[in-house]
Amino acid sequence: MDVDVLSSRLDEAIKDPAIPKRVKVILEKVKVEVRDKKKDADISLTTAIYELDEIVNDVNIPMHSKTVIWDLIGSLESLKGS
Repeated sequence: MDVDVLSSRLDEAIKDPAIPKRVKVILEKVKVEVRDKKKDADISLTTAIYELDEIVNDVNIPMHSKTVIWDLIGSLESLKGS
């Protein structure tokens, strides 16, 4: 997987009406973070993982949203390893 595929998956999650607005704001932030060419890729990916990890641990987030976020975290971790 590459950054373009991850960005399109983030876009799909952002457009999902079942995901709360405050989660979408974080997803937008993660998308910008991952695409930032000025930073080291591993640092950007780690920052994005931590951002998503914070919201996935919120008890007020619906389970559907958590599943999407966990999937995105897995994608970020696979990018980080490559």
